[in-house]
Amino acid sequence: MLLAAPGVALAHGRLKSSSPGAGAHLGTVPRELRFEFSEVPDLTFSNVKLFWSDGKPIPLGPLAYTAESKRTVVAAIPGPLAAGIYTVQWQLAGDDGHPIRGQFEFVIAPGAMDARQPGAAVGSGAPMLPMPDSGAGGMAMHHDPASMPEGNGFGAESPAYVVVRWLQFVALLLVIGAVAFRQFVLGFLRRKKEPDSQMLDVAEGRAARIGHLAVGALALTLLLRLFAQSYAMHGAGGAWDVGLSAQMIGKTMWGKGWLLQLSGVIVAGVGFHLADRAHRTTARAKSRVGWPLATLGVVLLAFAPAFSGHASAAPKLTALAVLADGFHVMAASSWLGSLALVLIAGLPAVLELAETRRGAMAAELINAFSPVALTSAALATGTGVFAAWLHVGRVPNLWGTRYGITLLVKLAILGIVSLTGFYNWRFVKPRLGTGDATLHLRRSAKVEVAVAVLVLLVTAVLVATPTSMDMEM
Repeated sequence: MLLAAPGVALAHGRLKSSSPGAGAHLGTVPRELRFEFSEVPDLTFSNVKLFWSDGKPIPLGPLAYTAESKRTVVAAIPGPLAAGIYTVQWQLAGDDGHPIRGQFEFVIAPGAMDARQPGAAVGSGAPMLPMPDSGAGGMAMHHDPASMPEGNGFGAESPAYVVVRWLQFVALLLVIGAVAFRQFVLGFLRRKKEPDSQMLDVAEGRAARIGHLAVGALALTLLLRLFAQSYAMHGAGGAWDVGLSAQMIGKTMWGKGWLLQLSGVIVAGVGFHLADRAHRTTARAKSRVGWPLATLGVVLLAFAPAFSGHASAAPKLTALAVLADGFHVMAASSWLGSLALVLIAGLPAVLELAETRRGAMAAELINAFSPVALTSAALATGTGVFAAWLHVGRVPNLWGTRYGITLLVKLAILGIVSLTGFYNWRFVKPRLGTGDATLHLRRSAKVEVAVAVLVLLVTAVLVATPTSMDMEM
């Protein structure tokens, strides 16, 4: 419903005011274009274009921050302009790499001071006059984002980009979940006095293969995100330009996050490959190298999303916001990802045992998973509350802004996950010990994982929605 409903607050940043203002009628020719944004733009990939009524582009000077604030940028007009209608097109890209673009018009009235004569070239040497401090040409607020349409470009909020992010989150959930399942759930069972080594080896081998496939899917989403981001920044013509993509990776905060994710994919990929091969060839020594590498890789991967989301553009406590975001991803993935691995790796390994041993082993597996789930859920809740405080600002923003409403939807769906987990913990878990109880647990766990995937879809929308703090600034 939120995706289908019309809304005006879809981009991460926004143009708060400009000079000349939208629809302004000027009696004095401006010498510069001035813009105030809700966040600090990255000048490498932010641009402004000026067009006359006939569509002819007017040369502008390079964008520059003002001395007062980096949220305000100016572009000098190198020469006088003639009377007529002018169109301004702008594009903003903040530290998180979410591009937003728009346009507006202003008019230079006939007989305006310092207007060049028709037919004279721009920059003909006529003296420049300062911009007026008040009146129609002063800093004008852009209260209605509809006057600055983003156009039909591939933006951060477009459905295709949401799908790319959703696939990334699902793959990341499984990658981190595979490591959490092996290190904590199976690790706890291996420390028992008489562990069932055969079942644990089968479950660990399944986890390695699932992690291997998931990190491959994550690598694919990494390439898709690069193409999507380049398309969003440069349009269809520049999406395939290797030079522009390399510049975007090397000079933006988004690019640093992309490189961090690439590093995590490589390290985790090598680790899962070694672990998977070890279980296929019984080369146990290589498994001891593979899983530590995979663990290092998932730590890098957990912090990568913070550099392309709200955390990197937080108006305050940015470093703490990035740390909290990384721990939030790690905790949530350890909780729901390890549950998914229990379902698709642990319980199938249990069902391969003799029927008389299945019930008891399933109970031991769930008993080992429970403390991981409770600890991870607590950490995810704590870091989520901190992020909500940082980005929502005031309680009324929860129902008064697009970001707050989307967050409430996420929490409502997450509540279904929590209730399902509570049901499993209080009513299914105590009955474990029989084959019927194990099958019942598998059905309820499938529901929990399916709803968790829906949570990730809402999250993919949430990270491209402007925070309440952005809308207030």
